[in-house]
Order: sequence, then C-alpha cells, then structure tokens
Amino acid sequence: MATATSQYVRCFWSGSLYLTNGIVMPIHCKHISTKMIEVEAPSGLQGSKLVKLELKAIHEGRTAFIKILCDPSLDILNEHDKHTIRLKFHTIIEKDINFIKAFIAGHS
Repeated sequence: MATATSQYVRCFWSGSLYLTNGIVMPIHCKHISTKMIEVEAPSGLQGSKLVKLELKAIHEGRTAFIKILCDPSLDILNEHDKHTIRLKFHTIIEKDINFIKAFIAGHS
C-alpha cells in the first residue's frame, strides 16, 4: 500500500516552465507526488535535459511559490494538442516538499 506522500494525486496549480534554451512556457499541473510532477504545456521540452519549474500552489487557504529543478522523463503530445510532460524532482527545498505532502494528504 502506498503512503500518502508517495501517492500521485490530481493537481490544478499553474506556473511556468523554464527551458535551457531560454523559453518560458505557461503550464498547469495535472498530477503531483513528492518525487515527480506531470504538467500540461503548449509545446515540448526542445531538448532540455534539466528544467526549472515555478508553481503557484494553494492548499486550504495557504499559498506557496514553489521552485523546483527537474529532470524530464516524458514528453508526449496529448489529445488536446498540448504536451504532457512528466518531471522528476532534481532539487527542491524541504519547506516545499512539506507543502506538497500536506496537499497530497488532503486529497488522498
């Protein structure tokens, strides 16, 4: 059985994805866990091997501005002509992990 913090739950936070070629894309979160995130973006990763993700997060009236360095693991064109991008967390601070844990626990 998965623990609340290892679960992958639906998420609707918005934010920005920064590619290594200088492009910044608006994204919204589809699913999140304490180890990875799946987002929807208007275009693909364009060869980026490490990306910066900034999220405007909200949970139970509390807000957070979460910054994460991520390793891309999946980039596919979905049925909405957008890209579904799965990212593994590379670098994230403990305070942001705790916010995500609380969000997951509240949606499990």
